[in-house]
Parts: sequence; C-alpha cells; structure tokens
Amino acid sequence: MGGGEPLQLIAHNNNQWTIDDRALEVLKRIKAPIAVVAVCGRARTGKSYILNRLLGAAGAAGFEVASSYRPCTKGLWMWSQPLRRTALDGSNYYLVLLDTEGIDAYNQTTQDGVSLFSLAVLLSSLFVFNQMGGIDEAALDRLALVTELTRRIRVHGAAAAGGGGGLLEEVSALSEFTPSFMWLLRDFYYDLEGEHGVKQSPRDYLETALMPTAGSGPAVEAKNTIRESIKSLFKERDCVTLVRPVADEAALRNLDTLPEDQLRPEFAEGVSKLTAAIFVRAQPKRLGTQLLNGPLLAGLAQAYVKAINTGAVPTIHTAWHSVAEGECRAACYAAEDAYRASFNPNTPPDEQLLEKEHQRALAAATAAFKERAVGDPALQRRWQERFTAACNLAFEAVRERRLAESAEALERQLGELAGRLHTEARLGGQDFSRLAASVEAGISGVVGNTVGAARWPRLMAFAHQQYGSLGAELSERAAAAAEAERQRAALEARAQLAEAQRQVAALQAELSDAKQRADDATAAAAAAAAAAKANGAASRATGGAGAGRRAAAYVDGDDEYKPQASGCFGCGS
Repeated sequence: MGGGEPLQLIAHNNNQWTIDDRALEVLKRIKAPIAVVAVCGRARTGKSYILNRLLGAAGAAGFEVASSYRPCTKGLWMWSQPLRRTALDGSNYYLVLLDTEGIDAYNQTTQDGVSLFSLAVLLSSLFVFNQMGGIDEAALDRLALVTELTRRIRVHGAAAAGGGGGLLEEVSALSEFTPSFMWLLRDFYYDLEGEHGVKQSPRDYLETALMPTAGSGPAVEAKNTIRESIKSLFKERDCVTLVRPVADEAALRNLDTLPEDQLRPEFAEGVSKLTAAIFVRAQPKRLGTQLLNGPLLAGLAQAYVKAINTGAVPTIHTAWHSVAEGECRAACYAAEDAYRASFNPNTPPDEQLLEKEHQRALAAATAAFKERAVGDPALQRRWQERFTAACNLAFEAVRERRLAESAEALERQLGELAGRLHTEARLGGQDFSRLAASVEAGISGVVGNTVGAARWPRLMAFAHQQYGSLGAELSERAAAAAEAERQRAALEARAQLAEAQRQVAALQAELSDAKQRADDATAAAAAAAAAAKANGAASRATGGAGAGRRAAAYVDGDDEYKPQASGCFGCGS
C-alpha cells in the first residue's frame, strides 16, 4: 500500500456539505487521468473491507472498519495516496478509492442519503453498490434512490425539477454521464440456477432481477420503475457475489484482522476475483468526451457541493461549464507564464528575429494552454484569444524597448564615429579619398556591433551626411587656405613694394646727396675760379715777378698751392 491515510473528502455537518482542503490538494496534484471507485451501501456491510483489499492493506491499516452499529465513515472518504495504474494501451492513470457512509445509516435523513448517493455517482467512474444477500424486492427498495437521481441531478439547466421530458427521457440523458455499475452481493448463499436448471452467471442473475414483473398497481409500477431506472442509468453494469467469509459471528466482527488462512477459501478466491474485476472496470472517468484529471474532478466536487448546499439541483453541464471556465482561466495564466519563460529577453533587437522569437514563445504558450484547457471549443477559443492578446501586448512592450535600446546604441556609435571622422578631417589635410576610406571602415565597424534591418536606412543616411559634411568641411578648409594664401601673397607683395619704395627713397636720397655734393663741388670750383681770376688781376696789377713765383709753386701738375721756401717774396733768399 505504501503508506497513506483516509481523508474525508466530503463531510456533512450542520446541514451543510463541506469539502476537505487536504483531500482537494491530493486531487489537484494528480495531473494524469483519474479513475474513481466509490463503494456505497448500508452501514456495517463491509465496504471498508473491500476497499482495504484494493489497497492491499493488512491488519488495522487502511479504511476504518465498523464492527458496531455506529458507522465509521460519515460522508465520502478517500485514500490520501491514489493508486497508480497502467491502462491496456500502456498509458498511466491514477485510481482514487471512495468510501461512503451507509446511504441509510442511522443518523441520516432521506435527503442526506440521496445527496450522498448523488455525489458518489457523479464523482465515480465505477460505482459499487454493496449489499448483503440477493436481489429481492427489499434490495430494489434500497436502490429506489436511483429514481431520485433524476430529480436531484440534471444534465441541462433547462430541465429543472418538475419540467422537461418524462422520467425515462431524463434518465437516458443522465446515463451519458453515469459510471459503470457493479452490484456486489455479500454473504450470498443462493444457488444461481435459471430456468430449466441452467446455471446462471452473476451478471445473468442481475439482468433477470431487473426484468419487469408482471402485474399492475402502484407497488408493481414503482418496482418496475426502479428496475428500468437502473438499466437506463447504468448502461454498463455487472454483478459479483461473495460467500460469507467465516461462520463464526465473533470472527466476522474482526474480519479485517483475520489471516487469510482463517477465511473460507471460496471467499478469499472471490475477493481476489472481485479486486481484479474492479481494477479492470475502473477506467479513467470521462465527462462526455472529456477525460478527467485530478483538478477537474476536484472542481466538479466543489461545484456539486455548492449546488446542493444552495438547495439547487446539481446540473452536470452547469457544473462542468464552471469547472471548464476555471480550468481555462488557469490554463490562460499557465500559458502566459510559459510565454514569459520561453521568450528569450536577449534576442537581438531585429524586427524579424524578435517576431520569430515571439512566435516560438507563443507556440510554447499555446501548448501549455491546450495541455490544461478543457471545455467546448468556443470556451477554449475565448480564453486562447485572451492569453494571446496578453502575450502580444507583452511582446510589443519588449519589442519597443529592445528596438529603442538598439536605436540608442546605434546613435551613440554613430556619434562617436562622426567625432572621430571630423577630428581626422581637421588633422588629416585635404585627402578626401583617405577620409572616405575612414568613413567606410567606421560604418563597417558599426555594422559589426549592431543588428537589425532598421539600421541600414540610418547608416545610409549617416554615410550620405558624413560624405557631404566632410566634403563641405574640406571645401571650406580649401577656400580658407586659398584665402589665407591670397592674403599672405598680398602682404608679401605689399612688403616687397614697401621695400622697393624704401630702396627707391634711399636711392633718391643718395642721388640727392651726390647731386648736392656735385653742386657743392661745382660751386667750390666756380668760387675757386673766381678767386683765381681775382688773384690774377691783382697779380697783374702788382707785377709779373710775383706771378712767376706763384706759378712755380705748382709742382708736378698738383693743383694745390705749395710755397717752396720761407723768406721774403722778391728778397732772393
């Protein structure tokens, strides 16, 4: 059995049905398909014993066994560790065992019994009705609760109590959602012999007992209604018989603790066949075509209990729609989580790459949604549209942010490149081809550091702008250089002109000085000539001797006058 304990899934207290949170959590953890075996019947008929045999429990372990008049199981009890089973197709599912308080236990009202019976039928995939003895009129009376199901359970909300079609029509509609039925006859001592002494199988015995009886009157009609309701509600049905386990009454009260060798061999063999038959028939529960898992079963249990507590008739479609709505909502949240977990936030900021990543994450989200979502296609489509819209909205926010970051990084790199290019233009002279090569190399570097098709128009605009800007700058610099050269040449010409003018002025001054000297020399010569002339006249006046001596004073053609000796002119000394 591997441990575990009984948990009260549904209890009846103060005229209200309640669901245990621990039991719900056990169900919600079962994500695989789930089968449910509910054993129902009067108190003290050994239901817990059969369930414990299914568990493989020995001794006092497992479900509690009542040996007194007071029932031990009040409400619906389940085992805390569902049994893992393998279907014929190799798939895995889990088997949940439910033990019910006796439907006619001493402390129950008829209404409570019907509610409990209804819950067991609604939640199970195999309903085992456990009773003592054979199928007789009294046994049919105990299953009169079956006819109450049509008034306590509805398939569609429109078929309210007292409305809609007839009883058998409602039973037929309900049969699409009812479990397989097994009538377990305990302490069975009848000889299964049919007509003409032919031995019957337990199933044949059941079908014979369900055949309508002849006669008329309210009593016969009521019994035949029960028979027809059982056949109509439970399309799949079987019957199993067990002999009395022991002859000793005291030992019977401690049946669960008796060693197998103290049981009647027929009983031990019958129990072995019974458990095998239950395991075969207990297939995963379906609601229509929908295979149920633990969370879905838990949701249905809550919906049914809520309906009963409010005095409403549990409506299968209404309950299922409520559960499906809740599961689709949870599937929607799971899809959004799957999208966030799947989407790579470091996807390069490229429109196509981002869109591709979005579609990949959206596919993962859709798979997560479909794995959990249930209900009709319209309901699932509505919730799928909701989570898809949420994912699209989240993607747009990420897309805008990533593209904005990319554009900002691109502008930052282009700004740095523009600064380097203009610095090079200022320092690198007038070689435009070299600057063009620098532009191409710089843009190639930016291309290597960025991604996305959106960068190309910006890079083209940048290149066009830089070529134009650098060309204009070089033209301006060339014009400025030409102007500077022109101004330098003008200054040089002016300097040369000034120098020439200075030299001319100096030459003129020199010529003026020379002329002045010449003029002065001419004047001096004229004066000398005049003086000489005057002296000649005087000499002529004083006599010719003096003139002869003055003439002798000039020696070797020297114009300078030089006296020859001292003494008196004319003295002869």
